Amino acid sequence: MIRYWQKRNEIRFYRGLLIGFLLLMYISAQTQTLSLNQCIDTALIYNRNIRLAQQDGLIAIEKNREAKSTLMPKLNGVVDYRYYTDQPYQIMPQAAFGGPEGTYKEIQFGVPQNLSANLQFAMPLFNPIALSAIKSTRIATEMSEIQKHKTDEDVVMEVSNVYYNAQVLLNQLAFMDSNIINTNKLVQTTTLLYQQQLAKGTDVDRLKLQLEQLTTQRSSISSKYEQVLNALKFLLGKPISDSIEVLIHETSIAETDFRPKTTTDILLIEKKMEFSLSELSGLKNLRLPSLNAYGVYGSNGFGTTGSNSFFNFHPIGYVGVQLSVPLFNGMITRHKIKGKKIEVNKTIIQKEIVTEKANLDRVNAEMEYNIANTTIATVSTQVNLAKKIYSNTVLQNQHGMANITDLLLADNALREAQQNYIVALINLRRAELEYKRVTGNLLSANK
Repeated sequence: MIRYWQKRNEIRFYRGLLIGFLLLMYISAQTQTLSLNQCIDTALIYNRNIRLAQQDGLIAIEKNREAKSTLMPKLNGVVDYRYYTDQPYQIMPQAAFGGPEGTYKEIQFGVPQNLSANLQFAMPLFNPIALSAIKSTRIATEMSEIQKHKTDEDVVMEVSNVYYNAQVLLNQLAFMDSNIINTNKLVQTTTLLYQQQLAKGTDVDRLKLQLEQLTTQRSSISSKYEQVLNALKFLLGKPISDSIEVLIHETSIAETDFRPKTTTDILLIEKKMEFSLSELSGLKNLRLPSLNAYGVYGSNGFGTTGSNSFFNFHPIGYVGVQLSVPLFNGMITRHKIKGKKIEVNKTIIQKEIVTEKANLDRVNAEMEYNIANTTIATVSTQVNLAKKIYSNTVLQNQHGMANITDLLLADNALREAQQNYIVALINLRRAELEYKRVTGNLLSANK
């Protein structure tokens, strides 16, 4: 009789699971399941931080082109019209007009209206400041490329961590579903035994309480899983309304490659050093002369008003070379050079710090990765052993060889082993990512 009611309740339970499974299959048909590589590839294109870094790179390129343009010839058209309400005075010696020596007379020259229309051409022949600016902006462009690479690495780290968190929660849900099914079976079996006066009412109540706790925990984990998926959508540049899932069994970006390479942090500090030295060279070039060629071609018009008004144009044209030599600017350049030298020394110290920290991080990351690999193997064995103990305890309970306390202890031991596995899995994934980062291999699998 007990087996009959147990079988009947199991049929009802699995019928509900089948309906839920079919509903889940329908929803899954509308859901896009993404692997970690697919998520990373999508983020490297659509992530907003990466798009901002790309814009910074374009800005740096345009600034370099702007600096190069300072060495290009310049051509300007200039039109100037003047109407003198008071004609300018010139001082003329009276001896030029037959007057006494040493005496002068004020005389007004010209006409009230003046109009000039000229083309002015300028060509830099030697401009050390412009040459330094071109070099500095080129280095800044290279620095922006390295910064873009670092942004890619940061996004890969973020996407991978969020993806792994989603996988961990998915594993927790799978464990939880398995525990709920097992506990529900125990509730049904113990209830039938209680009805036959073969079990205590407190045993049924304890199992029902455990079932309620498991159900509540599952709802909480499911909510966290949805939140993590929303965070993943944000990193991928997808709308929150999109429906995505992660693969539960994928645990690595690609084949592990830990061959040491130069990290982006070191590349950045080296490029920063090069940029500072270029700026120092540019400041020293402020003391050098500059040479420019120029030319003017056009016409000047002169006219007057009144009864004898006229307006006549006369051509004008000339070329020349201008040499500009800085002599003294109040020691501003000297102080700028001293300040830049201090900045260079500061960058040297920063480079030493970054280099030593990179070596330290690499050693620590290798240790953490090895420990995590060993731990995951150990806890996997513990989970299998806990499952075996739980199954044997269930059989013993069904034959009256183990009481409900033994069963609950075995169940708690299984759940503890499962939780240890989840923690070990998190540590392994994070250790792997960190090891790839400190060895410069984080993006190698996605190039």
